[in-house]
Amino acid sequence: MVATAPETGYHGLKEDSKHADWNGLKADYHVEEDGRGEVLFIDGHPVMEQWEKPYMEKLAEVATQKGGKVLEVGFGLGLSASAVQRYDIEEHIIIEANADVIKRGQEWAKDKPHKVTFLHGLWQDKVAELPEGYLDGVLYDPYPLNAEEQHTHQFEFIGKVKSKLKPGGILTYCNLTSIGVLKGRHEKWEDLWEQTQVPYIQKCGYPSYSFTTFDIKAPDTCDYYAGHTAALVPKLEA
Repeated sequence: MVATAPETGYHGLKEDSKHADWNGLKADYHVEEDGRGEVLFIDGHPVMEQWEKPYMEKLAEVATQKGGKVLEVGFGLGLSASAVQRYDIEEHIIIEANADVIKRGQEWAKDKPHKVTFLHGLWQDKVAELPEGYLDGVLYDPYPLNAEEQHTHQFEFIGKVKSKLKPGGILTYCNLTSIGVLKGRHEKWEDLWEQTQVPYIQKCGYPSYSFTTFDIKAPDTCDYYAGHTAALVPKLEA
């Protein structure tokens, strides 16, 4: 296939990063004067950048379509979390593994209109604590901790969280570090979706799944998505 976008993405992910290390790594928030805006660095990597805000807001719109109880995995800069709070929901549950990010999230939550419940830890541990059939919506956007899971970490999650969703509950996910690479290998979004996402989604047992794309403009200085003009917006229904 002829590539229509540059193959960016996190080619420098470590091979030996361990999930258990994530809690104690320093989270460094600062503003870059190169078009990226505020950036969150953890372990030397730009985990989230301010330019993503409109895209994060779109994902929040999808995840909150049913209202009710919404689970978000990964707080980052709080871009999608702030958008989730603008919708008519009952409870906003946020799983975050990093201690510094949790502190920022707890400050953020103090003046929010809807109940916020932070679960500090890895989603691999915390999802199991949620009751079956509890969630109306899910937004998954954590950072891939090592090169092995760069393209597939979201699929392990969506399989394990399915039983926690109510029938008809909606899940969306973001993996720019993967799509930044994969879009450079696929001319059409439909091919990328069918070849790299759908086979895994089908194995997870979701009866309904679709996608749209959202127009974005990533700064040329963005290590993981420079040159791309759209991002994937998946929608899975339990």
